[in-house]
Amino acid sequence: MFICLAVAVPYIDLFISLFGALCLSALGLAFPAIIDSSTYWYTLKGTRGTLIIIKNCCILIFAVFGLVVGTSTSLEKIIEKFSNSNSTA
Repeated sequence: MFICLAVAVPYIDLFISLFGALCLSALGLAFPAIIDSSTYWYTLKGTRGTLIIIKNCCILIFAVFGLVVGTSTSLEKIIEKFSNSNSTA
């Protein structure tokens, strides 16, 4: 799959930007929050448990926001690059 994407996006900097936007939000932000919540789910009681769940939900919302913004910005740059290269050819 990634080979097809690399062929479709020959500019490596744009490919790295798109891949980073997709992976950073998931691997760096969302998955640790999900793992933290699921690991301690049965011990999250009282005020402390509620605060941890709220914290993890905020991290998830931030990760989804980063995913959407990063991916849309990368795709806009890819579209702009290809539209400029096609118009000059």
